[in-house]
Amino acid sequence: MPDRRETLAWLLRALALSAAPVVHVDSASARQGCAAAPAKPDQIGAAWRGDRGYGRDPDLLHPQVTWALTLTAQQKTAIARLADVFLPEEGSSPSASAVAVPEFIDEWVSAPYPQQQQDRVVLLEGMAALECAGNAPLHTLNASQAQILVAGLHARAAEGKEPEARFFARFRHICLIGYYTTPVGVAELGYVGYQPSARFAGPPPEVLAKLGL
Repeated sequence: MPDRRETLAWLLRALALSAAPVVHVDSASARQGCAAAPAKPDQIGAAWRGDRGYGRDPDLLHPQVTWALTLTAQQKTAIARLADVFLPEEGSSPSASAVAVPEFIDEWVSAPYPQQQQDRVVLLEGMAALECAGNAPLHTLNASQAQILVAGLHARAAEGKEPEARFFARFRHICLIGYYTTPVGVAELGYVGYQPSARFAGPPPEVLAKLGL
């Protein structure tokens, strides 16, 4: 499976492609080979109830989620199993589940915005398809079983097979957003833009030299 260095490279590519349109998962294709008929309500989760967003001027000093969260406990556990394959605990770096990435994804797919609602369909129908194709519910998988499942999904996505490729790309992308916008993730990237500075000594000499100044 990919290591954290490769995952960071994925992050940079994902950010470059973040404006790409999201395609609705074909439910029939997603369930190909599955004996079940339409996905069960507990697989797709509670529908968005019409909550309002935080508007054009959010209170950044007192941030809050203004919409109801909709994933079930089993769905969040399943997301944690998969997310920890992409971002496992390594050295001093915690796993995705340890920094609340499943909770972030719950907030993301419950948000009343077009992009997030499209991602909700892609992620939840994709997970329902994995449930159909696997031998056990996603939330019951151990770490080794989750790694095997994601490795197979990665291979099918690399071959360009849909809807696997779309689910793989969106799930990975949202996991990376959730992880690398936490204090732990920001520190791991080495980003210092949020750090207060008591004084400004001017641009570093290497920057001035590069600009010929």
